Amino acid sequence: MLKRDHRVVPLYYQVEHVIRQRIITGEYPPGSQIPSENELSHEMGVSRVTVREALRELVRENMLVKVQGKGTFVAQHPTTRLPAMKFTGFLEELYDQVQKVSVKDVEISRVPVTDELRKLLKLDPAESELFRIKRLRHVNDAPYAFTINFLPVEIGQQIREKELLRVPLLWILQEELKIPITRAHETVEAAAADPEVAERLDIPLLSPVMHVKRVMYTEPDRPLELVESYYRADRYQYSVNLIRVKRDGKWAWNHES
Repeated sequence: MLKRDHRVVPLYYQVEHVIRQRIITGEYPPGSQIPSENELSHEMGVSRVTVREALRELVRENMLVKVQGKGTFVAQHPTTRLPAMKFTGFLEELYDQVQKVSVKDVEISRVPVTDELRKLLKLDPAESELFRIKRLRHVNDAPYAFTINFLPVEIGQQIREKELLRVPLLWILQEELKIPITRAHETVEAAAADPEVAERLDIPLLSPVMHVKRVMYTEPDRPLELVESYYRADRYQYSVNLIRVKRDGKWAWNHES
């Protein structure tokens, strides 16, 4: 039985997620017929209309195929999860990650400095504006991540929209503008898609997304940039390898290098 808290995730999206996971895990193998709308409706405690809407989305994504008069089948080669992006915390791997995606839309503007941005980036009181860069990124021609960058005006005004369609912003900062990126502090949390994020990622409002907030530092250990990325939960996997190490006589977890 699915949760009926519409403030969290729409019911049809929950149905869609359950069926998608069954396809990914092989519970519904390629070419097999899935249960009927009536059966799924009864199992999950939702209406047939809700089930039909979920199936329609999975057909659109080429995970399911409807056969008139016979039922709904798993595609022979269903589109499942996108290739996992490996990231263990090193900037070299972060650069490799952004190289694997294509940018479909770029928007650059000046915005007022908020109290949160002033605190995160340790801005001078005289700084009243920042450059904001919005980008929609795709993998395999499917919406994957919506990213927002905040940069000081003197740096942001040197960034060109056409460049961001060709190369990663990180490359522009390091290679073209010769700004050394020394480290990054990152936080990852689950979030619900607001209207803008939902529209950009082509998902229902309040759908679950992975929200990654990263502060980039330059010399001498000074905050340079805030990066906020929203990833589709069904198309992104965050994976970290951990190893057990002994420190001062106590066991602890550490990233595998």
